[in-house]
Amino acid sequence: MNTTPHRSIRLPLLAALAMTLAIVSVLAFRGWMANGADMFLALAQSGLAWCL
Repeated sequence: MNTTPHRSIRLPLLAALAMTLAIVSVLAFRGWMANGADMFLALAQSGLAWCL
C-alpha cells in the first residue's frame, strides 16, 4: 500500500498566476488614476482630428 502524498505544483502555480494578475491590475489602475485625464484628452483630440 502506497500512502505517500503526491505533491502537486498546480496550486502554487495557480496562486502565483493569480498574484501576478492582481499586481498587473493594480499597476494598471494606478496608471489610469494618475494619467487618465491626459490619456482621455489625447484620444479625444486625435478623434476630433479625424473629423476635420
